[in-house]
Amino acid sequence: PIAENEARRAGDGPERPTTTGRETPMGELTGRVAVVTGAASGNGRAIALRLARDGADVAIADLDDAGMAETAQAIGREGRACLAQRCDVSSKADVDALFDAVVARFGRVDVAVANAGVVERGSHCLTMTEQEWDRTTGVNLKGVFFTLQVAAQRMIAARTPGRLIAISSIMGEWGNATSPAYCASKGGVKQLVKSFATAVGHAGITCNAIGPGFIRTAMTGP
Repeated sequence: PIAENEARRAGDGPERPTTTGRETPMGELTGRVAVVTGAASGNGRAIALRLARDGADVAIADLDDAGMAETAQAIGREGRACLAQRCDVSSKADVDALFDAVVARFGRVDVAVANAGVVERGSHCLTMTEQEWDRTTGVNLKGVFFTLQVAAQRMIAARTPGRLIAISSIMGEWGNATSPAYCASKGGVKQLVKSFATAVGHAGITCNAIGPGFIRTAMTGP
């Protein structure tokens, strides 16, 4: 809960373990194929590597070619196959091409993680430009929609039960005067996954969002 998190930050509440769920046994995803967007660095890279360590072959997508190459090498060191595809998730054509390439290479899609995101820095509600709004919501919300939609289409066509996962944020709950598009888009992701969950459940596909708190990455800054 937000109040509990605030109390812990202030030193007024008890410390609790950061993880409470079951750890995935190594190798549980052997034979599966996962797609992770925004995987050139930060959270996306960490997600891709964890999937590889659990046995999945991983397709990664980003606009940072050098970062993708580093992620691909790290996945290779885990003994898993990797496809790196340049992709602007705000473009439906790019997302279609991504999943076409994944199916051509691996023959299936079992997991899709819509992680790609951007944040506008210091763009106040009263001064944010149309371009800043469109770029942030285009990647963070429209991009998530396209990723989930196309992944689900491929899974249903192949009659493959799967997992759709979207990365939201605690800022989708809180709001922030200097990140209105980011907050709005991350709140929208939480509602979007509910819509997808009702749309794809009949096919054995689940759809969930993860809303992490602050994690220090290249995007969030020093």
